Amino acid sequence: MKTLMVKDEINSSLAVTSVQAEKVYQILNNNFKQQIRTKIDFSNIETITTAFLNTAIGQLYSLGDPNELNKFVVIDGTTLSSLQRDKVRLVMENAKNKLTKEEVDKELNHGEI
Repeated sequence: MKTLMVKDEINSSLAVTSVQAEKVYQILNNNFKQQIRTKIDFSNIETITTAFLNTAIGQLYSLGDPNELNKFVVIDGTTLSSLQRDKVRLVMENAKNKLTKEEVDKELNHGEI
């Protein structure tokens, strides 16, 4: 298993920008496609925004089945504060619950609306 040290990848203790998040996402996306298990380590990250997490982690859920994703992407929860852990949990739950455009269209076309 590879370890992705977020602080090292973004060169900051503040995980806040979309540019930073895109770096992390690209690494995770590439590793997932190659079926390389990756542990995300947030050690020494002082601030994480949900905007960062949505790009870095949330969009991973569009790649496929969440159960399959969970086999290859692991978040080291011990490297997060309780507030940071809550933000990660919120982003993951929201990403899993989002409907794709196709799913929305299907719902609208076959629903009672």
